Amino acid sequence: MIFGDAGSSWCKLIDRQDKTVRIVPTRELVQDDIQFDWGTGHTARRRSTSFENDLISLTRGALALIDEQDFTVLDLGSRDAKLVRFDGRRPVKLDWSVGCAAATGATLEMLSRFYEIDFEKLVIDDRFTSVTCGTYAVERIMDAVSAGASVEDAFAGFIHGLARNAFNFTQEPKKLYLSGGFTLNPAFITALSRYAQVFPMGRTVPLAGLWAFAVD
Repeated sequence: MIFGDAGSSWCKLIDRQDKTVRIVPTRELVQDDIQFDWGTGHTARRRSTSFENDLISLTRGALALIDEQDFTVLDLGSRDAKLVRFDGRRPVKLDWSVGCAAATGATLEMLSRFYEIDFEKLVIDDRFTSVTCGTYAVERIMDAVSAGASVEDAFAGFIHGLARNAFNFTQEPKKLYLSGGFTLNPAFITALSRYAQVFPMGRTVPLAGLWAFAVD
């Protein structure tokens, strides 16, 4: 039985038999026409025997992995941000930000490859760039570099701005569980940690939610 969380850029797969998690570019998923027994995510609907909404999968996965009564989970991916807040282990707020304002995950990945950025070496300080659109993010970084800023400083300010946006989206909790590809970005974790206590959970929380559906 194959479980898949297929996002716009990356697909997370797990086989119930061997329990091995694979993370592959979504383009490989499309090229190889991979099918799921249980699927979630933007690209999974038409290739899944059973499909579950992204927010519901995130909610079930968070409950399976976190023992607390009251907590907030933020999932950041390539094209959207998903939020679930729990009170007494009941989801009391589910929110989804999609479109231009949330498309900065893919933008960050594209720009970091272009400029060959090492995120572990970025210095996050009080400076930030206010960015609400992936297209404008490209302009802001290129304009800053053209004006004499180092690429590293331009990226650090951009990532700090992303963290502020994410924190505002979550309505500013003191503690925040973070899911998705941004958990692998040390500069983003450092920036977000200026505002809340951050617990990175990796990229497979929605997969845990799918697993919970199958077990039930």
